[in-house]
Amino acid sequence: MGALKARPAAIIAAMRILAVDTSSERGSVCLVQDGETLGEVRLRSSVQHSDRLFRSIDFLFKYAPFQLGDMDLFVAARGPGSFTGLRVGLAAMDAFAAAHGKPGAGVSTLEALAWKCRVEGPIIAPVIDARRGEVYGSLYHWSEGKLAVIRAPEVMSPAVWFASLPPGPIVFCGDGVLRYREFISKSEWSVRETDLYLASALAELALLPKREPLSPLYVRRTEAELARERQHESLTGSNTKN
Repeated sequence: MGALKARPAAIIAAMRILAVDTSSERGSVCLVQDGETLGEVRLRSSVQHSDRLFRSIDFLFKYAPFQLGDMDLFVAARGPGSFTGLRVGLAAMDAFAAAHGKPGAGVSTLEALAWKCRVEGPIIAPVIDARRGEVYGSLYHWSEGKLAVIRAPEVMSPAVWFASLPPGPIVFCGDGVLRYREFISKSEWSVRETDLYLASALAELALLPKREPLSPLYVRRTEAELARERQHESLTGSNTKN
């Protein structure tokens, strides 16, 4: 289990960041300087095309006091999420980083949701609609300004994922919660309305010591997850017959 904590202000102040999120229908692009978001473009669309992304970037730099080559870090969401959308953002930031000789960083979308949730005490469960009747989910915990990973990202049917969660208070966030809210049925479970546009959160997380690459985050099912789903289906089938 790892913990994420913000870097000192002096390090944040030295960074100019371009961050993009093309992982879902809620795309966003932001420019950050001195730890402050100077500008942000949000676009809700079923498909995150590269032309929309580049038009958004051009718009921001039209009003920014610096240019693309002045960036210190290029950041993109690495998933989980729409594979087509992820490739658009990751490829663009990777190209910019290579062209200007600057570093790049990828950030988990689930981690960004948990970061924005910021609820101290209970477990935080970001949930993303994975389509095809499945969800991406993971578990985190906020304590004393640190975000710790309790359960790594995984994908499975919503019935199985919600049934597999540990006892105790859990706060849910993400678009998967909006679609599958009927599974949040326990009294100690609650929903936190969280802003689903993630570019600014990606920029903040990219400043943390553990920097991830500009590559897609593939969420594959482990044998334990498959066994858990088979067990759930078996029990459900038995109950139906009875």
